Amino acid sequence: MQFKFSKEPLEKIRSDLVLVLCQQKKKDKKDKGTAVLLRGGDGAELDQYLGGIIGKVIKDEEFRGELGTCKIIYTAGKIPARAVILMGMGEMNEFTSNVPRKLGAKVVSVANEVRAKSLAVTVIMDNIKGVPPALRIQSFVEGVLLGSYKFEEYKNKEDIEPDTLKEISLGVKSGGKKIEEAVKKGAVLANGVILARDLINTPAHDLTPEDLAKKAKEIATKGKLGISVLGKKEIEKERLNLLLAVAAGSKNEPRFIHLSYRPAKKARAKIALVGKGVTFDAGGYNLKPSSGMDHMKNDMGGGAVVLGLMKVISELKLPIGVDAYIPATDNMVSGSAEVPGNIIMSRSGKTVEILNTDAEGRLILADAITYATEKKPDIIIDMATLTGHVRYAIGEIYTAVLGNDQKLIDKYIACAKEESEPAWQLPLEKEYKKGLKESLADINNTGKSKAGAIIGALFLDEFVGDTKWIHLDIAESAWTDEDKDYTPKGGTGSPLRSVLRFLSSF
Repeated sequence: MQFKFSKEPLEKIRSDLVLVLCQQKKKDKKDKGTAVLLRGGDGAELDQYLGGIIGKVIKDEEFRGELGTCKIIYTAGKIPARAVILMGMGEMNEFTSNVPRKLGAKVVSVANEVRAKSLAVTVIMDNIKGVPPALRIQSFVEGVLLGSYKFEEYKNKEDIEPDTLKEISLGVKSGGKKIEEAVKKGAVLANGVILARDLINTPAHDLTPEDLAKKAKEIATKGKLGISVLGKKEIEKERLNLLLAVAAGSKNEPRFIHLSYRPAKKARAKIALVGKGVTFDAGGYNLKPSSGMDHMKNDMGGGAVVLGLMKVISELKLPIGVDAYIPATDNMVSGSAEVPGNIIMSRSGKTVEILNTDAEGRLILADAITYATEKKPDIIIDMATLTGHVRYAIGEIYTAVLGNDQKLIDKYIACAKEESEPAWQLPLEKEYKKGLKESLADINNTGKSKAGAIIGALFLDEFVGDTKWIHLDIAESAWTDEDKDYTPKGGTGSPLRSVLRFLSSF
């Protein structure tokens, strides 16, 4: 998608479509409302050129301007554009920075339906409900690109109907530089999410631990990041024994990926990102049920988001230092796989009794977190498709947030709210840790409480030490089984935007 800038009004610009936005205005709660053209968007001026047809459609067809609703109005040659998309933004008291993101995705859908190649819209330079124009445009660009996303690598190319919309012209009357920067940032963010989605959606036979490491090297080369990839022998030397234990049943050797980013000037903070990289999770000898097994290629969702983040961080040149760690392996069944009851010495020196081989994510993260703490970061953020239990606590769209620093947790949740990536804090209840300690080893990997998402985090807490730490359980939010606004079925790339906003606050 190409974004261009123009100073021409909508009635003069040469484009297949022009977009006119309106709000839904209600007299009271019982009123269904009516559409009102937004000031500063050239809608009223355009309506005059078209002989009042926009106003007539609003009145005669009772167009109310609900969010995402639209009417296509053909211009009959009165202006260069062949049609107007009249689109509702909903009520202004419900406006957030996520509304332009939703509108961007809707615009793409409508434009492709009518086989339009180009579209123009005027940027309203006033704040809307406190959201400045640059942030709205960034969100709109994200929506356009994320809404355009399709994973079609494995489809017959002859059966794919390509999108027609290739160009969007933004009418900017003032403040053009800020708008241009917003477009660039929106594109960078969206492409980071798209990278994560692509990795999550790729079948496991084409994304082994080695393949994931190769992708990390590509990102490092393009972004001028530091990178090291440990193979099996180096992993043994580094005593990442929990990673080795999970990998024992797979023919694919594990990898331990470490990417590093350093700003040009002194870093404002040192951050460690840790992403779970289980490229396929059969569950080991605690074999998963067949239902949902096809989704287990997404068990590297945390690692995918971390790679997307490192791409974005390097392109936006954030003023922080970031080290990213991805322990990558399969979790399979074979004669060499670990069995329940085995006891493994972790890198930290603590012994771990494996009571359930399907609680493998916390094992590989424990070694990675230990490795990360040795570099003395200010904050560790781990993200992992860790527990199926999280859906019973907070449902399918939320990310569970746990950690040992309430101020950081509050800050992260506020960032997630701004990005419309729902997040909810679960308690790191120490009472539940007793079950982890009832073991023939220092700790077991299951505990006794039914609070599975909390138990997973409490296990990781054993390896964090005094480092400030946030744990993000994305077992549900990393994947969607249905198309939603700018997120089609498959990998979501969540919570990349929230973490990026959090990191950008330093």
